[in-house]
Amino acid sequence: MPTEFVEDQEAIVADGEIVTQQTSNDYARVWDTLVAARDAQSNVTGLVVDASRGGLTVDLGVRGFVPKSEIATRNLNNLERYIGQSLEVKVSEADRDSGRVVLSERKVASEKRAAQRAETLSALTQGAVVDGIVRRITDFGAFVDIGGVDGLLHISDLSWEQVEKVEAIVSIGDNIQVKVLKIERGGERISLGLKQLQEDPWSFVRRELRDGLLIEVDVARIDTAGIVVKIAPGVEGFIPNNEIVDRRSGEAQPHCEEGQRITVKILEIRQRERSIIMSLRRAAQDRERNETREFMKRQQDDTATAAPTLGDLFGDKLSRFKK
Repeated sequence: MPTEFVEDQEAIVADGEIVTQQTSNDYARVWDTLVAARDAQSNVTGLVVDASRGGLTVDLGVRGFVPKSEIATRNLNNLERYIGQSLEVKVSEADRDSGRVVLSERKVASEKRAAQRAETLSALTQGAVVDGIVRRITDFGAFVDIGGVDGLLHISDLSWEQVEKVEAIVSIGDNIQVKVLKIERGGERISLGLKQLQEDPWSFVRRELRDGLLIEVDVARIDTAGIVVKIAPGVEGFIPNNEIVDRRSGEAQPHCEEGQRITVKILEIRQRERSIIMSLRRAAQDRERNETREFMKRQQDDTATAAPTLGDLFGDKLSRFKK
């Protein structure tokens, strides 16, 4: 338990002036406690009485100083907000002769984080869903504090859809729930997932799609190998170049642009690779065949319902006159 100091002062006369100091017994006891705390690296608690650009002044019965570099907060602006608050610190220096007392809040915070980390790791299991706070964002993902332990939420595990920027999904300070995907090297590396808490969009593929089906999709992007299309949120398909061009005309059917809505034919659904191969030209051919069949059917229907001709009605009788 940290030792808490309460200032006990009395007014005395020294050299004709009234000064305030602690009784000699209390003063000696304070220093004994500070030296013991320094040697044992135990925590003490004091009251913040002043703040400056360099750090905080803490009353422990004697005045001690917390340099700015030893303050635990990341936000070092407006240190005046600490005045009047109790602060738990470690004693880095305690020199009775010079009256110098140097303190550290950062060491206390580091010690508490280490204890919390050990507690978190002992209870952490792969597959668990935990609460966390986004602490840092990089180009490849976000680091999330899940209880004194930082885990990496990789950009590929943010969403089932392609993510260009991490900031589009999470921001520093966000409170989020994540799934523990992997714990490596005794907790030194923890992989987290956000998209894993949402329904896998490939359940839609298994439920709704099949080889040979004609569907409408949106062109997502075009590259040298072919066209990538968006089928549903988190589900993309690929049209190779040889399935874009109609070999009869040598031209794409139709000319495609990003964002365009097109009809394609599913050639193959590869569940294990999570890929879908599609064809633009075969969809066009199927549409032509369907249109031709519909046209022929309409012709047959029209013929069946057309009014009878004179030949239909009197053909057998007219044939006798021809003889």
